[in-house]
Order: sequence, then structure tokens, then C-alpha cells
Amino acid sequence: MTTNYFYKNTKSKFLEISGQDSVPFIQNLITNDINKCKENHFVYSCLLTPQGKFFADFFIFKNKEKYFFEVNDIFYENFLNKLNMYKLRSNINIEEIKLFYSFIIFGELEINNHYEILNFDPRNNNIGKKLIQYDPLIKFNEKIIEIDEKKYHEILIKNKVPYSPFDLQENKSLLLENNFDNINAISWNKGCFVGQEITARMKYRALLKKQLYALELISGKINIGDKIIEKGVVLGEVISKANQYIFCILKIELVREKSEKKALLDIDSSTTLKFL
Repeated sequence: MTTNYFYKNTKSKFLEISGQDSVPFIQNLITNDINKCKENHFVYSCLLTPQGKFFADFFIFKNKEKYFFEVNDIFYENFLNKLNMYKLRSNINIEEIKLFYSFIIFGELEINNHYEILNFDPRNNNIGKKLIQYDPLIKFNEKIIEIDEKKYHEILIKNKVPYSPFDLQENKSLLLENNFDNINAISWNKGCFVGQEITARMKYRALLKKQLYALELISGKINIGDKIIEKGVVLGEVISKANQYIFCILKIELVREKSEKKALLDIDSSTTLKFL
């Protein structure tokens, strides 16, 4: 796309954590470092199960010693319940916030209305700026078009950024298999967090056997759940699809060389994929 455009996150929900113990409470749970969360700056992070499996992902921003979490509605209720379970005697307050609206802005645009925070998506500078505001509409001087969720997902796939509602499974997915080590989601220096031991073991003992790969469908057809088979060898399967772009979980040992060369995969006589 060459025109300015935006995506409205209609599935985003928000909560606020405040109180004397906010920082240690959050720090002991999340995969990233809450101390990176400065004014007008987003932090992207996850909550894992004690077994190191994905539970929820979210963006955090700070305003006057209060920490605001943006969570997709698929994970929101379970995430909120888990926070309340972990709260115990911590001196914090957890409150649902229903006043915010979330957008992703692509292009150099001047926002005319008041907003709470506007800054780059911390996962990757090529996937737009995140805008949080109280107004459900954005006022622009320039011409701009709105894209749908599928187009937004396509942009994320092209930049190798997983979109959790489609690409991850609660209580099953592992962060390192899904490229989270490359999208500023994990701090390896902050100390312990829920699921940290298993996640660190995978990283430092080189236990990773399969991984998320982004590919473009050059010809033919392919669907979510299809096996990726080349010359009779099962390489993995399709996790998600957005237009002509797909995410696959593939065996690293079998595709490493082809992925590094951005080579083609001939799945059958009519279906060809290309590594991004």
C-alpha cells in the first residue's frame, strides 16, 4: 500500500493496575521488564503458565504511576481472573477500563484529536504506530483508508510477527517456537517470571526443534491445518493464513537452509510457497 491507512482494534479490552505494589506484582508475572515502561512508551509482553505455555499477550503503557494493559478480548477474561488469583495480599488495585479505543496508524499522519498515547508498536517498527484514545473516531487532515483484520494480519505475517488470536493457542503454544524472542516480548535479564525456567531452558540448551515461518503462496491453494509436505517429507503444517501469506510451524532442521535463502517450496504440482 502506498496510501495512508489505519486499523481499528475493535477486539481490544483494557484494564488498569495501580497501587504501592504495582511494579513488583507485574514484574514477577510478565515475560518482559516492567521498568522499560516509561511515559508515552509501549511495552509488549506475555503471561505464561507455570509450564511455560502461552496464556495471554498484551501491551502495557503508563500514566501517572498507573499501568494500563491492552488485551485481545479472546484472552481478556481469563487474564483478568488470573491476575486476581495472583493478587493475594499485594497492595494493588485491578480495574477494568472501558473508555479507551485502540488503533494502528500506517504512514506519516497528523492526528487532530486528543489522544492518550501514540508511539511505535514495540514488536517491530514496520507494523505501524499504536494509538490509544478516548474518542472512537480519528480526525485526520490527510486522506486515509481503513483496513480490515485480515489485511492487518497479512502485514504482521510479512513482518514475522504472530497475531495471537489466530497464531497462538492458549495453554499450548511456546513463545520461542513462535518468534517471541525476536519481537521484544521477553527480557532475559530481569529475573524470574511465571514459566521462566522452562522458557530459558529451551533458549540456552538449544532445545528448539520447530519454529514459526512466514511464507507467501506463489501458486495453487493451501488452507489452515494443511500439512506442508515436500517430496514425501512432512515439514510441518499451516497455522494461519491472511490473503496470500501464511504462517507455518516447521521443523527447523529440515527447512533452515531454504528459509535462509528465501527459497521456494514445491508442495505439489500446482502449489508453490516462498519463504519470506
